[in-house]
Amino acid sequence: MESVDVVLAVVCAAANLAMAAVLLVKSRGGTAVPRIFGRPQPLPRLRAAMYTCLGLGMGVGWLVKDVFPPHSTGDIVVFNMVRILLVAGVVTALLGAFRHPRSLPDKAAR
Repeated sequence: MESVDVVLAVVCAAANLAMAAVLLVKSRGGTAVPRIFGRPQPLPRLRAAMYTCLGLGMGVGWLVKDVFPPHSTGDIVVFNMVRILLVAGVVTALLGAFRHPRSLPDKAAR
């Protein structure tokens, strides 16, 4: 694994896990809707779970993919765990998209 790959994997993992931490901290444990970059973030715990799965799946999975020799038991286990984490990230993103009520246009903006 080249140094650029390591840096990208660490940045990916750190950014996703930091976003999950920010969502949990700003939501006060899920009791409030936090605002990030001026936009409300509904379902903060579900979004935090999504970012955690994506951070672990993409970032950490990318880091450990070259630790084990190809087609070894460790390589297969890591590959399956990364696949499970990424599928869990997609499922939580879809749950957040379908459970989130769409906001009505603001009448004051008209």
